[in-house]
Amino acid sequence: MFDIFLLFILILVAPVLARILKVPVIVAEIILGIIVGPSVLGFLISSEWLYTIAIMGFIYLMFIVGLEVELSLLKANVSKVLAITSISILVPFFLGYLAATLYNLPPLFIGIAISTTSIGVILPTIKEINARKEFSQVLLGSAILVDVVTMLALAFIIEGKLLAFDKLLFLMASLMGLMASTYFLKKYHTARTTIKGLIEPYHTDIRLSLTLIFGLAILAEFVGVHAILGSFFAGLLFSELQERVEKLVEKLLSFGYGFFIPVFFIAVGVRTDLTTLVSNLRNLEILMSLLAAGFLGKFLGTSFVSKLVGFDKYESLSMGLAMSAQLSLTVAAAELGLATGIIGSEIYSMLILLAIISVLLSPSLAKMLVGKRVVVVSEETPIP
Repeated sequence: MFDIFLLFILILVAPVLARILKVPVIVAEIILGIIVGPSVLGFLISSEWLYTIAIMGFIYLMFIVGLEVELSLLKANVSKVLAITSISILVPFFLGYLAATLYNLPPLFIGIAISTTSIGVILPTIKEINARKEFSQVLLGSAILVDVVTMLALAFIIEGKLLAFDKLLFLMASLMGLMASTYFLKKYHTARTTIKGLIEPYHTDIRLSLTLIFGLAILAEFVGVHAILGSFFAGLLFSELQERVEKLVEKLLSFGYGFFIPVFFIAVGVRTDLTTLVSNLRNLEILMSLLAAGFLGKFLGTSFVSKLVGFDKYESLSMGLAMSAQLSLTVAAAELGLATGIIGSEIYSMLILLAIISVLLSPSLAKMLVGKRVVVVSEETPIP
C-alpha cells in the first residue's frame, strides 16, 4: 500500500515539477522514477506489479495514438513521411553497425536497437508544443512507421523469420473479421443505435475500447510482433466505429494520463541503474559511441532530410530531436536481447541508459526549438 501511495504522489507531483523545470511531463516522471528508485533513494523497486501496470500503461498509450491518427492527413504527406522514416532508420543503423563491429558486439541487433524512436514520447511532446498541424502529422506518421519497421526487423533478427505462415493466416483472418464487424456497425442503423444507447449509462465505449486494446495486443504477441502494434491497430479500428471520437478520446485521455501512462514512465526511471555507467571506463566509452550513433546520427540525418522536404530551420531541427527520442522499443529490444542471450547485462544497462539520456534531451530541446520558431514568427508578423 505504501508503494502504491508513493506512486500516486509521484503522479501528482510530476506536472508541477515539469512546470517548474519547463520540461515535458514525461521527462519529469522519469526523473522522479530515478530519484525514488534503487539508483538514489531506494524507496521504490522494480517489482512484478509495477512492471505489469507499466506495460498496461504503454499499451494503453499506443491505443490512444491509433485513435487520434488522421489517416487522410498521413496520406497527404506520404512522401515526406517516407523520406524522414527512411533516413531516420538507415543512418543510426549504419553507424550502430560500425560501432558494434568495433567493440565486438552483435552488429545487426545493436543497429536495429538504436534505430528505434518512441511514439510514447513523441505523442505527449506533440501535445505540449505549439507546432503546425502538418509538422505534427508528419512527425507522428514517421514515428509510427519507424517503430513498425524496427519492430518487424527486431522480430526477424530474434526469431530468424518474420512470421510463421499459419500465424500470418490467423492474423489476416482476425483483421478481416474485425473490419467486417466495423463495416456492419457503420452500415446498420439499428446496431449503431443500440450501441449508442448503451454508452451513456454503462460507458460501453470505454469497455469496448479496453477489450479491443488487450485483445489485439494479445493477437500481436501471438503472431510474433510487439503487443503495442496490436493496440495501435485497435485504436485505428475503433476510430472507425464512431463518426466523432472527441468525447471518447477525452475520457480515455483522462483515464490513461491520470494513472496508467505516468506509471509507465515512472517505472522506466525506477528500472534505471546509474551505477552501471561509472563501473567501468570501457562501458562509458561504449555508451558514448552508441549515443553518438543512435542520437546524433538520427538527429543529423532526420534534420537534414526534413529541411530538404520543406520544413524551416527550427522545425527541421525539432523534427530531428523528436525522432531521436528512444525509449520503449529500445528498452524492449534490450530486454529481449538479454533474455535470448544475444547481449549481456552490461550492454543491456547501456541501452537502457541510452534510451533515458535521449528521452531526457530530445523532448525538451524539441519543445524549445518549436517554441522559438513561434516567437520569431510572431515578432516578424506586422501589427495592423
